[in-house]
Amino acid sequence: MRCQTDNKQNPLFKFIKLFILWTLFFTGVTLWAGIANTKHNLSVSKTAGTVKATSETEICVFCHTPHETQPVGKPLWNRSMPASIYTMYDSDYLRRLSYPAVALDLGVSNNTPGALSRQCLSCHDGTVAVGAVSKLRSGTYNTTIAMMGTTGDKIPASTPDGTIPLIGTDLSVHHPVAIEYNPNISVNFGVGSRPIELVNDPTLASPVRLFTYGGTKYIECSSCHDPHKENGKFLHVDTEPTHGQNVVKTCTSCHEKIGWTGSVHQTQTAAYSDANVLAKYGTNQVGKLGCLNCHMPHNALGKPYINRQVQANTCFQGAADTVGGANCHGAGGAKDIHTPLSKLNAHPVLADTAVPKHTNFDTLYGTGHIDPSGGKGVEWSDNKHAMCMDCHNPHKAKAGTHVTDASWYGVPSSTNNNVSNVLNGVNGVEPSWPVIWTQPTTFTTLESSTKEYQICLKCHSYWGVGTTTTGVTAYPSVSDPVNVMMTDVAWEMNKNNKSGHPVVLPNNTSGRPGSYTPQALDSTQLRNPWQTGAGTNTMYCSDCHGNDTEGLGDPKGPHGSDMKFMLKGVSKYWPKKPSGSLYKISDIPASGGVVADLFCTNCHDVSVPHRQWGMPMSNVAPGLTCVTCHVAIPHGSPVSRLIGYSNFPSPYNYNGNSLKPSGFKKNGVSQFSRSDLASLSSSCAMGMMCHKSSISGADANPYP
Repeated sequence: MRCQTDNKQNPLFKFIKLFILWTLFFTGVTLWAGIANTKHNLSVSKTAGTVKATSETEICVFCHTPHETQPVGKPLWNRSMPASIYTMYDSDYLRRLSYPAVALDLGVSNNTPGALSRQCLSCHDGTVAVGAVSKLRSGTYNTTIAMMGTTGDKIPASTPDGTIPLIGTDLSVHHPVAIEYNPNISVNFGVGSRPIELVNDPTLASPVRLFTYGGTKYIECSSCHDPHKENGKFLHVDTEPTHGQNVVKTCTSCHEKIGWTGSVHQTQTAAYSDANVLAKYGTNQVGKLGCLNCHMPHNALGKPYINRQVQANTCFQGAADTVGGANCHGAGGAKDIHTPLSKLNAHPVLADTAVPKHTNFDTLYGTGHIDPSGGKGVEWSDNKHAMCMDCHNPHKAKAGTHVTDASWYGVPSSTNNNVSNVLNGVNGVEPSWPVIWTQPTTFTTLESSTKEYQICLKCHSYWGVGTTTTGVTAYPSVSDPVNVMMTDVAWEMNKNNKSGHPVVLPNNTSGRPGSYTPQALDSTQLRNPWQTGAGTNTMYCSDCHGNDTEGLGDPKGPHGSDMKFMLKGVSKYWPKKPSGSLYKISDIPASGGVVADLFCTNCHDVSVPHRQWGMPMSNVAPGLTCVTCHVAIPHGSPVSRLIGYSNFPSPYNYNGNSLKPSGFKKNGVSQFSRSDLASLSSSCAMGMMCHKSSISGADANPYP
C-alpha cells in the first residue's frame, strides 16, 4: 500500500489518505493539499524548486508512512533521524537574564525539547541523505530514494532560485529552538528594569505555535513554520501583502519590543536600491521590512542576536547585499554614519566590526562588578569598545537631535542635557558625587538614560576606565597619544569641583555648591546662543565634541571627526593653533573680537575678562599662553575659572610644564581689575602679578 500521485481513485488509497489527514490533525499539524505545489514536494512531479526525486512519484513518503513508523519522530515519521550534536544558540542576553532552559542540544526522543526540530533537520542539517527513508513500500526498508539537485545525496548549501535550505549543525546563527518560552523574566538595573519583551501568549492572537513538554512551553521550528503550507517560506503567518511583512508579523507575534511603535526604523519610508531586497521580500521599504533590516531568522552572519552582519556592519548594510544598495547608515545611505566613523579621530566602531565585543546589558558590569555568567562588561581593561548599540537603542530611537540641521548648537535651557530622540532607551550610569576633585567610584546603573552624559560616563569614568591617578587614566588619547592621556570625565565633571562646564548641572549656586561667588559667567562673557539664561543653562557633551562638518548638515554627534578630540564648531583648535604654536593671551584683540580658530570662542567672548585688566593684550606678558593659566582639559578643575596650578599633572598641565600659577583667588567681580593687579605681589613664573603668594580667606582655591 502506498500514497502516490497515480492511484487517487483507489478506495483504499482514499482511506489511507484520510487516516493520515486525521492523524496529523490530532497531533497538531495541518496538512494542506497545497503541499504538492511547494518545495517540500520532493517527488519527481515537483515544480517548485530543484531538489527532487529522479523517479519516485510519492509525495508523503519522504516524511511519513502509514505503517511501521520510526520509533522517534511524529506523526507517522518515516525519515532517518540525524545523530548530530548541535551547537546551540546562546547569548549574554539570555545568560544575563538567567533565562531558563537554554538547550545544550536537541532532543533525541519523543516529547523532549528539540525532537520536533531534529525532524526538520533530518533534511536541513546536511548530515542525512534527502532521500533516506525508513520504509518506501512493502518489503523496501531503510532505503535512499535517488535524488537530483542535491550535493552528493545531501541538501545543497544553496539552490539556483537563490534560497539557502542548508541550516547545518551550527544553530547559533539561527533563531533558537528547543528553548523555553518564558515572558515573565526581566533584569533589574539600579533604576528601571528591562523585561524579556515577549508577548504573554502569542498563540491567542496569531497562528504561531508553542509546544508543551512537562508543563513548560517551548519554541520549535514548527512554531513559525508549517511544512505543508503553500507560501513563500512555509510560515504560519501569511495574511500580510508581502513575504517580508509576513516575516515581520511572525516576529512581532512573539517579540513585543518596547518603544518599537513610532520609532524611526518602524516608520521609515526610505527604500533600498538593491533590487534583490524587493525580489526576496516583496517590499524594499525600511519601515515595512522592520526586523528584517537588522536580523535574519536563519544563517545570520552576526552573532549574537542573529544580526545580519557583525556588529556595526548591520547598521551600514541592512537587508541589502552591499552597503551601496542600502538606504541605511553606510556611505551614501539615508543617514551616513560610516563616513564620520572613518575620520582620523573617531570612536572605535570600525575597529571592532569583525569581533563582536558589545553584548546586551554590558552597562551592568563596570569596574569591580563581575558578570557571574562570565560575560564581559564595559571595562577598558578587557572589553574596550564603542559600538552603535552602546549609544543607540535601534528599537526605541526616534528621529531628531537637540541640534537642527546645518546648526552647531541647540537652544540652551536648564534641561539641555536631556537625551535627544536618537538616544531614547539607552543604558547609562549616574555617579554618586564625592568631595572635590575625587574620583566617583559609586554609580547607579540606569535602564534608560535621561541625560546624555549618563551614556558617555558609562565608559569615560571609573565605571569603564578603572582607578585613575589624579584623574588621569593609563590609556593614551586617540588624537594626541604622545602628549595627552585619557582622563576620567566624571572626576572632572564632579559638581563639587570649583569650576567646570555645566554638563551635569548649571554653574549657579544650586548647580555647583562648592564654587565661590560669582559661580556663573555673565552674559557679556558668552556668545549666542549661550547668552540667554547665562548661569542657569546646562549643555551636552556633544555641544563640544562631534563631527567637524556638522554645520553643513552632516550627522550630529561624536561619531568621528578630522579634528583632534572631535572638537566641533566654527573654530576647532585647542590648545594649539593650526600652525602648531600655542594660543597666547596676546592673540586676543584688545577691543574684542574672535581669536581665529580658537575653540573656546565658539561659546565665549574671551576678550571680556582679559581686556578688563586695562591694558592692551599685546602688553600682557607676550609669552603668556592660554594654558599658562588654564587647564588643557577644560572639563573641570578644583580651582575657579578652570585655572590650573604648576603642580597639576599632565595632561591638565599641557606637556607637564605649561601651567605657572601657584594660587588663585577670585574677587567679587569675577576678574581682577588694574588696581587689584597693582597691589599684588608676584608669584607667577612668568612675572605676571595675577596671583597672590599667600592665599587665604573663604574664597581661596587651594589644590586638594
